Amino acid sequence: MRSNVACLALLVVIGWLGGASQAANILYINTVASPSHFGWNRALMYALAEQGHNLTVFGVDHEENPPANVTFILLEDVYKQLYSDPTLDTDFFAMSKISVFQMLKLYDEYMLGTCEIALRTEGAKRLRDYPPDFGFDLIIHDYLSGPCLAALAHHRFGQPPVVAVTAYHGASTTISITGAYQYSALVPNHALDAMEEMSYRERFVNLLANMWEEMLQRCDIVPRTNRVLREYDPTIPDVAEFNRGTKLVLLNSNPIIQFTEPLMPNIIPVGGLQIVKPKPLPADLAKLLDAAGDGGVILFSLGTNVRSDMLGEVRINAILDAMQALPEYTFLWKFESDTITRRLPPNVHIRPWMPQNALLAHPKLKLFITHSGLLSTQEAIWHGVPVIGFPVFADQFKNINYCEAKGVGKRLSIEHLNTQQLIATIREIMTKESYRTNMNRMSKLFRDQPEHPLDRAVWWVEWVLRNPDATELLSHASRMHWFFKYSYDVLLPLFAALAICCHIVLFGVRRLFCRKAKTVGAHGKQKRS
Repeated sequence: MRSNVACLALLVVIGWLGGASQAANILYINTVASPSHFGWNRALMYALAEQGHNLTVFGVDHEENPPANVTFILLEDVYKQLYSDPTLDTDFFAMSKISVFQMLKLYDEYMLGTCEIALRTEGAKRLRDYPPDFGFDLIIHDYLSGPCLAALAHHRFGQPPVVAVTAYHGASTTISITGAYQYSALVPNHALDAMEEMSYRERFVNLLANMWEEMLQRCDIVPRTNRVLREYDPTIPDVAEFNRGTKLVLLNSNPIIQFTEPLMPNIIPVGGLQIVKPKPLPADLAKLLDAAGDGGVILFSLGTNVRSDMLGEVRINAILDAMQALPEYTFLWKFESDTITRRLPPNVHIRPWMPQNALLAHPKLKLFITHSGLLSTQEAIWHGVPVIGFPVFADQFKNINYCEAKGVGKRLSIEHLNTQQLIATIREIMTKESYRTNMNRMSKLFRDQPEHPLDRAVWWVEWVLRNPDATELLSHASRMHWFFKYSYDVLLPLFAALAICCHIVLFGVRRLFCRKAKTVGAHGKQKRS
């Protein structure tokens, strides 16, 4: 008996040591200046930490009390410098009016602007001061701000394997990393305000936008990033090679909750990764929801970029008028300051911050009025809450367009806000059962997965750690020029040959008719003579 216990104890110790030996040193880089991106990345960071991995996180955001095996090193003042840069337009209402081509160019300027600011920080200097032989087993970076600091670290630390991640959902943003394809007739570009069933004009614009996006990657982002990085390390190789060596991409996508499109084999869809078990509500909010009437509760939040307190007095009053006209519903409004001078209606409660995921999970929450950001849209679908969308810029149009197409929400304009239209839309969604039925169906499909998206993300990160030299998932398409990748080099000669054949046939027919006409004319002259 004792020997059995001893053997069991020995096996437990060996198993513990074996598990501990699998712990990896991971360098995690997040230079995307967006609190929502940080929240998404944090979920992955902490899940990896729970598996015993040690994470060193260089980013524009940080946590005061992280787990013991997570160390944050702040890239200081990036937000402050980025949003004070006169070359970057942060007027979101103005951004909603620009073309898809301007928006894609603005993304590039954002990437490069963030890169230049981040590299000048003391945090980035600390990274460059690490010993070159420091042992990082893996680099994870949010690629939406470009290669930049991650490419620099990759070169400095002996080129460990790289995993790219993003809280975004556009597969076309992975072109330079995976060689992903742009399906111009099938999927609207992530920056284009269009439905899946595009008109001919929209498909024409979509094709040009996709070509523009690929050209910007190759002809703008890569060469300019090379110039910036070589100011700090002249020996750094072409960042295009860094991109192509990326082992896999964790993309915040899911075919149930967005327009479907084919993915490259090393793109792992982990849509909804950030949706974890909701924490208990703060006491004041829990009391409000418990006291809410049978009509239910409506949450109003415009996310982190478009602040409700910056909407202007006219829009704020129009929203309050609509809420006051619907006393049967309780409204929770994420309003970031105390600038409302008007007395609030008794059914309206404002807070500078709302625990969105926990509120959406509450059974009394019946409607979500949102900016249609991706994470908010995913959380609404996960919890089965219909939406009213006020899209302002970027992919927000695409997100609410999808919700409208599925019959789970309605799209309105926050710029041209109309009180009566808002009242009518709220009443329609709150009283028409189809919206909730459709959303519950989508929620069921979204949740019906073999594992939680966060568990899937962790498994694939550890797959790269187990197989650091594997290249089987990488596609040759990442090394192909777009002109050859889409077979334009085949199609152009084919169309040219077809045009030449048509020309020859037409020329032959015309010659035949001309000859026949001359023959008929000659016979006519002979008869008259």
